[in-house]
Amino acid sequence: MKTVRELHDTINDELLALASQIDVLAGREQCSADLRQRYRALGSGLMALSELLASDIPLTDESTSLVFSIEIRKLISEINEQLGKFDLPDSSIEALKELLNFPKYFLEATKRVTKFLEPLTKREKEVLLLLPRGLTAKAMATELFLTQATVKTHIAAIYRKFEVANRTQAIAIGVEAKLINF
Repeated sequence: MKTVRELHDTINDELLALASQIDVLAGREQCSADLRQRYRALGSGLMALSELLASDIPLTDESTSLVFSIEIRKLISEINEQLGKFDLPDSSIEALKELLNFPKYFLEATKRVTKFLEPLTKREKEVLLLLPRGLTAKAMATELFLTQATVKTHIAAIYRKFEVANRTQAIAIGVEAKLINF
C-alpha cells in the first residue's frame, strides 16, 4: 500500500465483497420481512460508502491531511449504528463490524488525531512503518532483527494504543497522525 488512494481502494474492495454477502442474506427465504428490510438498508449504506470511497480524492495538503472526508466518516458512523442493531451471529456482519469499527475519536476528527493517541515506542513506530508494505510478522521480524513474537507484541500494542482491530485501521490512523508518510 503506497498511497491513501490505495487505502481507500483496499477498504472499498473488502466493502464490496461484504455488501454482496449482505445482499445474499437479504434474499434468503427464511429471512423475516423486518430483517430483510434492515439488510437492504445496510446494503444501501454500504453501496453509498463504496461510491464515496471510489470517488473521494484524499487531501494531500500538509495542514489538513485527512484520510477520509467528513462525509465518509459520517457515513461510516451511521453504518456502525446500523450494525449495532444486528444481534444475529453472522460472519458477514461481524466482518463488516471489524472493517468499519474505527475508533470514535477518528470518525469525529476534522483535524489530525495525534492528540488522542498514546505515544508509540521507537520499535512500535518501526513496525508501524512496515504495516503498509503488507509484510507478514515473520518478514517484519527478519527486517528488524527481532523475533516474530516480538513483532506480534508490537503490532498488538499499536492496535491497543490506536484502539483499532486491524492493519487497515492502524494504517489510516498512522497516516492521519503523520506517523506514516507515503
